[in-house]
Parts: sequence; structure tokens; C-alpha cells
Amino acid sequence: MAAGKARKRARQAAPASDGGDRIGALPDETLHHVLSFLPAQEAVRTCVLARRWLHLWKSATGLRIVGANGEAPVPFEEVREFVDSLLLLRGSSPLETFELRVAGDDIDVRHVRLWVRYAVQCKVQVLRLSFLGNTHVGPVARLGPDDPPLTSRHLTKLELRGLVFNDDFLDFSRCPGLQDLHIQDCSLEHAERISSQSLRHLYIRGAFNQSSRAGILAPNLASLVLEVTFGMTPVIQKMPFSPAPNYVSYVDCDKSCRGCIRDGSACVILCAVSQAEDLVLIASPDTIHLLEANVQIKGRFNPKELPPTISSHLKEVEILCGGVDGNVLKVLRFLSKLNISFSFPPI
Repeated sequence: MAAGKARKRARQAAPASDGGDRIGALPDETLHHVLSFLPAQEAVRTCVLARRWLHLWKSATGLRIVGANGEAPVPFEEVREFVDSLLLLRGSSPLETFELRVAGDDIDVRHVRLWVRYAVQCKVQVLRLSFLGNTHVGPVARLGPDDPPLTSRHLTKLELRGLVFNDDFLDFSRCPGLQDLHIQDCSLEHAERISSQSLRHLYIRGAFNQSSRAGILAPNLASLVLEVTFGMTPVIQKMPFSPAPNYVSYVDCDKSCRGCIRDGSACVILCAVSQAEDLVLIASPDTIHLLEANVQIKGRFNPKELPPTISSHLKEVEILCGGVDGNVLKVLRFLSKLNISFSFPPI
């Protein structure tokens, strides 16, 4: 009898014609998911649509504090009070994603810390924090020495932009489920290490300390993209051999290789990826003085002649470059010792 009444109510709630409220007829769970794609300001405004929509926004599975177009950052002072009220009224409904994209030359990191703590308490899985300045380019949000590392057993993906890190914020030992870490346009000059046992994919574009090397301790990495815009290349713990290939894409702006060579003897990148199956090294085009030549190198080598910095699992080497400078010639001479044949195709 109860089931029959439920079906009757469902038919009554369904749109009566093609012009009916089809969106309103969707289940609450679906609407919670749909609202998660809207900027938070727009999601809250749906409360005026109808009585049913009054509280739907409170259970949206994602919160996006962004500009009106959904992409550009929003001025921090413009949304400060709004976000404070939003989190107070929303309650503790679980979050899948929390995105904060703000701009300003005087961002209150203490406030941001409270917002992030709220997201963590709501079991957020994907956390995106982006800070941009109004009048200058570069990191604008500085973490204090007392800002602790994140602690969450639910966090799986973390994206950070525009931050100045302290010495231990990037210790992710308290985030055992973290799989993806994306750090862009940040300052790591005060960061001593980046550590995570669970991390699988790591992307870093930022400035490091110019007098000492940071450490990257992530033994289970499957992929790494590292672009050092300033300072010394970090020391990377060796990646273990695994059935899934390890990919490394690396860019270093230091033409002298001073930032990448440790103790004048070994390249910190090659030492780190000596167990990789697939290896891609990319040099930034604006750091190479090109000559009038094109080079393609492709060949196989004898594993018995490999130096310890080259993976014994590597079967094939392929190099494509648009031009040759002194650094490229050094690579060619090194490869020639490994019985790798190469040719210069016609221009």
C-alpha cells in the first residue's frame, strides 16, 4: 500500500507536459551533483526558484568560490563575508570538491585556513586553491611557520597555485589517500621536502631555493612533471620499477646545468629515474640556443654497457629536437658511447 502511494506521488510530481519542470523532477541527488558545477554564488541563488529548491544548495557535492563566469578568480574581499556566511549556513554535508580561486594583493591566509579546515571536515576529496595578485605576477599567499600540514584521510587530489610554502606544509604523511598533487607558480624556496607515500602523479612548476636542494620523497610515483623556474633542482628519491611505466617530463631553465648536477658529478634527474621504463626529457625551447640543424636520433643499445644512471629496463631511446647547441652535443657524445646510432635528416 505504501509503495503504491509513493508511485502515485511520483506521477503527480512528474511534469505534466513537455513544458513542465523537467529539471525540478530530477532526484535530489542528481540536483546536488548539478549544483556542484555552478559558482557558489549562483548555486545559492537557486533557493528562490521554488519551495523544493530552498535548501538543495546546502547539499551540493561541490563548492566553487570563483568568478561569475566560472573560470576567472573573484576578488578576495568581495567574497570574504559571503563565504563565511555560506559555510555557516551550509552545515556539514559531505563535499567531493572544494575550489577556491581568488585574487588580491592582501589575501588573509588565516581566513583561507578556516575555509580549508571546513572542507576537510566535510571529507573533501578534491581540493583546489588558487591565489593571484591584482598588480603583480607571482605567489601572493604566504603560509606562516605555524600553518600545519594538511590532515585528511579522504583527500585524493590537491591543486595549489600562488602559494609561498613554509618548511613543512608539503609533508603529506597525514593524507594517506592522496594520489595527485599539482603545484603551479608557487614558491618552494622555504620548503625542505615534499613527501608522500601514496602519491602517484606529481606536477610542479615553481621556484626552489638557490643554495640548498629540497627533497622529493614519493617512492610510489608513476608520473612526474617538474619545471624549475628558479633555484636548484630538487633531489628525487628513486622511482621503483613497476609494471606501469614511469614517465618523467622535466624542464630546467639553468643553461649551465648547475641546478641539476649534484656535487659536480651526477644528474639528480637521471639518478632518480634510473628504474623508469619510459622516459621523456623535455627542454624548454626558450632555453636553447638553436643552430641551423635538425637532428633525429633513434637506436637500440647493449644493456651490458649501460652506466648505473640509466635504467636496465630501458629498451629504446628516441630523441627529437629542432636544433642543436652545446648541451645537445654533449648528449650526443654520451649516447654514442652506448652504441646508439643517429642520423641528420635533410632540412
